[in-house]
Amino acid sequence: MLQWLRQKVLDWSRPASVEAETLYRHIAEAARNPDIYKKYQIEDSFDGRFDTVCLLTALVVHRLTKIDGEGKGRAQELTDTMFADMDLSLHEIGVSENKVGKKVKVMATAFVGRLKAYSKAFDENDAEALAAALIRNLYRDRDMGGIESRLAKTVLKAAKRLKSLTDQSLMLGQIEPALDLDK
Repeated sequence: MLQWLRQKVLDWSRPASVEAETLYRHIAEAARNPDIYKKYQIEDSFDGRFDTVCLLTALVVHRLTKIDGEGKGRAQELTDTMFADMDLSLHEIGVSENKVGKKVKVMATAFVGRLKAYSKAFDENDAEALAAALIRNLYRDRDMGGIESRLAKTVLKAAKRLKSLTDQSLMLGQIEPALDLDK
């Protein structure tokens, strides 16, 4: 299922579509909401924001891959856009040129693992499995006292909102309110 992603995740040399850029912009904006970091006790750091972007991107990629025809291609464009942004972000925070590629490769591997775990939970609408994946990934195995379960339920509601969108709306990048984790 994820072979196409593994093969292409680091190929962001081709320009992304306007729609993929729009999708990623909505994801990045949702991930910048300071309220979700407070409400769900997510570490407000590069790693915490990366994991939040991964979670939101996984939501959208999962939904895109359910669309016949161009859905997987748009999912790939979105993933390419995300990693082009990660590459740029690493450069902006001062990571040396010769280390950026290695760091992005590690991040891509982490994303693929997260996508696989999150997608299984999304497919099964399994809040417990999603909460366990969030503890491992987003919370780095810290005991969160149930906050991960609240976040898992909120994320599954967002998945339902994405599922309710038409394929055409999603392909065009029209997803903004669906990703609000503050609802």
